[in-house]
Amino acid sequence: MNNKMYEKGIQAQVCYEDLLDKLGEDPKTKVIFNVNDDSEKLLKKACVTHNPFPGLLKVVLFSLRRKAVKKLYEEEKVLQTGPAAAILALDAVLAKEFGEMRNGEANKGAVTCDVTFAGLQVIRLYMSAYRGNKQFVKSRYDSAIRVDNALNGSFYKYETKDNRKFSAHVYYESQKRKIMNTLGIKKDPDKFVFGSLPSDKRLTAKAISKWDALELEDATFADGACGCMLRDRSEWEEMEVGKAVCDMPLYRLKKVADSPVKDFGKADMNKGPLSGIKVLDLTHIIAGPACTRLLAEQGADVLMIRRGDYLHQEQAMLELDGWAGKNSIQLDFNIDAELARAKELVKEADIVICSYQNGALDKFGLGEEDILKMNPSVIFGSLVCFSDSVWQTRPGWAPCAEDITGLSVRNGSIDEPVNLNGVPLDYIPGMILFAGVMKALKLQAKKGGSYTVHGSLTRGGYWLHECTDVWENDKDVEYKHSRLSTVHSKKIWKDVYHKVEDTAVGDVYFPAPATYFDNMDYIFSNMHFTDGNDDYQSNKQ
Repeated sequence: MNNKMYEKGIQAQVCYEDLLDKLGEDPKTKVIFNVNDDSEKLLKKACVTHNPFPGLLKVVLFSLRRKAVKKLYEEEKVLQTGPAAAILALDAVLAKEFGEMRNGEANKGAVTCDVTFAGLQVIRLYMSAYRGNKQFVKSRYDSAIRVDNALNGSFYKYETKDNRKFSAHVYYESQKRKIMNTLGIKKDPDKFVFGSLPSDKRLTAKAISKWDALELEDATFADGACGCMLRDRSEWEEMEVGKAVCDMPLYRLKKVADSPVKDFGKADMNKGPLSGIKVLDLTHIIAGPACTRLLAEQGADVLMIRRGDYLHQEQAMLELDGWAGKNSIQLDFNIDAELARAKELVKEADIVICSYQNGALDKFGLGEEDILKMNPSVIFGSLVCFSDSVWQTRPGWAPCAEDITGLSVRNGSIDEPVNLNGVPLDYIPGMILFAGVMKALKLQAKKGGSYTVHGSLTRGGYWLHECTDVWENDKDVEYKHSRLSTVHSKKIWKDVYHKVEDTAVGDVYFPAPATYFDNMDYIFSNMHFTDGNDDYQSNKQ
């Protein structure tokens, strides 16, 4: 047995028990955390299969995969795999028990969570793959070329005039233009891409070296882009926004209106415990879609609103795995008839999830308050970078959340900060928001009411600090709700990739999920996704 993976299995148990205490959960379903040596060979082999990129990008993706997989089996200075396993296990337990509540059944069987595959979930960005549609191959290639530029703070951090480190985080072309303007970089933004990295990094380093770090951070946010001075944990905790985030629960659940008890009907467990529940998806990039993907995985009918089809998304490189299980409708909110259709869909939804910057949809009458007025019995979920009270309108991305909360410094040092493996502060906050939505669904089914659930990337990041603290200082935990197993018996984990055929972009390959319900096969058809839908009706095969 790989000693590091066995230790991560114990970390998963410690994090799970602590998570239940934090959230006040006492589930009846037991969790089995599984660790097994077979997975290492599978994952190493998966690094070289289903690599869709041509030329140099094929080598880059292979390198990213190999490094990410290698880190899964190494010691973590900041706990990441254990917390991912803990929250995914809880998500599965909550979904399972909600389905059983809908059907009036006693709790049956356990939830098994494979710890290695839980770690895999936060590197899905690298491991998801596709084939068969030449237009999408081009779209994703172009996306990768654009996003891996000299302002990609996941990889590149620069020295400021006051000898601090600064990282920029720009994943849309519009934001790249804004921050280049702030920095005074005169180059054509369309030519500031992967192919010109060496010269662009020199340009960027020279421009950033003229600024003090905090001055540049403020200027960047003021111009509508995202960049931050790297901080250690104590610096983060002393900031106004840091204090607000640290005071937040993992998710903030609030009853906002009275409404009758909601009858969701019986769950069709052949489709999943959330079958028949309508989710309107107003999310983008990774974190928000990670939550709605999990809802789809458990059988919900998820309808994503986009301006264009899946084949022509600006960030196709970052978004592929977040589309799994979702129907898509193309609506332009600047067109009155299409905006009106969006509002009708809000009224029909059981759940609306939004991950756009706070205020971004207000001008269309699709802000949080508008949605709650249109649908008095809705659950509204929101996921932003910072808190729901301080810096709530500032844009932010997962690597920024790592850099500003002190995780990158804790994982490396103040002189040599190191980001975590994959993009955990996208995926893990999405998993946390899922748990909050499940809590709201349960309350609606028992007591009625309309609810909001607010999460944040930085609060999810601070939870990783807390998990690491528990592991380092208080390992003496009573495992009341979980046990550890080294028997790899589930066929779902015999392969890393699972093929979903004939989606909106062709055949795709998604990493296997981390959790499994006893007495119930995983429903792979729930991961099918389509374009051009008119409503929530599921077209899953």
